[in-house]
Amino acid sequence: MSAAIDICICTFRRPGLADTLASLREIDIPGGTAVRLLIVDNDDTPSAKSLAKGFALPFPVTYIHAPARNISIARNAGLDAAQGDFLAFLDDDETVSRQWLARLYSAAYSTGADVVFGPARAIYPDQADHWLVDGDYHSTKAPAMRAALKTGCSANVLIRLASPAVRGLRFDTALGRSGGEDTVLFRQVHSRGGVLRFAEDALVFERVEFDRLSLRWLLRRKLRAGQSHARAEVLTSSKPMRTRIALLAGASAKAIYCGGMSALHAFDRSQRNLWLIRGALHLGAAGKCIGLREPVLYGHT
Repeated sequence: MSAAIDICICTFRRPGLADTLASLREIDIPGGTAVRLLIVDNDDTPSAKSLAKGFALPFPVTYIHAPARNISIARNAGLDAAQGDFLAFLDDDETVSRQWLARLYSAAYSTGADVVFGPARAIYPDQADHWLVDGDYHSTKAPAMRAALKTGCSANVLIRLASPAVRGLRFDTALGRSGGEDTVLFRQVHSRGGVLRFAEDALVFERVEFDRLSLRWLLRRKLRAGQSHARAEVLTSSKPMRTRIALLAGASAKAIYCGGMSALHAFDRSQRNLWLIRGALHLGAAGKCIGLREPVLYGHT
C-alpha cells in the first residue's frame, strides 16, 4: 500500500451518525491505499458504541470513548489514535459524496499540501426560512483567494500527519465547548510553513438541525468565528500587541459599517440579516481583542 488513511468522526448523541456511516459504505477507496475509520464518542457514557461496533463497513472500525463534552478532547483522541499517513476529519451530521475521500487524497498527492479542505453543502429542512436558504449561511465554500489560504475548518479535511508543520500540534481544549479550535490549529499549521489547499470536488453534505435555523444561533456562531479569527491571528503573530491593536481598529470600523447597513435595510429581512451576520463576525474579532470570552455552543444535552 502506498498510503494509509484514517477517517475520524467525532460524535456526541447524534442519531444521524448512522446516515454518515451508511454514506461511507459507498465511497471509492483511493487506489493503493488502506482505510480505517475511527469513531470518537464524546458523550459521558459510551452511547455510540453499539452503533459503531455493529455497523458493517468495507474497512476496519475502531471505537474510542473520549468523554467530557469537549470537541477538542475528541479531536485530539483521534489524532492520538491515528496510525496512517493521513487523517481525515468528518462531522457526525454529514454524509459524503462517493468520491469524497479520493478527491481529497488526489489533491494532497498532486499538490504536496499538508492540509486539504473540502466543501460542505448544507441541506435545509422544509421549515427553514427563505432568507436563510437563499443566503446559505451554513455551507462551507471554497475561499475566494485559495492560494492565500491560511486556515479552515475540520468539517471536511485531510491532514498529512508526517508534515513538520502538523507534527505535535493539538486542538486547544479551552475552545472545546465554544468551537474555533480548528481555526486556531490550522492557522498554526500555516504559520509553521504548512501548505493549505482546497479541493472543490471533495464534497460532503451537512444536515442543518432545527436549533440552528434561527438568526440568533447564526449571530452567536459568527460572533465566535470572529473571536476565533482574532485569537488565531494574535497567537501566530510575531508582534501580537501590534496585531491586536490593528485588528481591534479594523474590526470595530467594519462592525459599525455593518450596523449602519443593517439599519439602512431594516425593512428588507434578507439584506438586514445579511449585514447583521457580517457585523457579528467583525464584532467578535473586536471583542476578542479586548478579552470577550467565547460563548458555549457545543456539548449541550
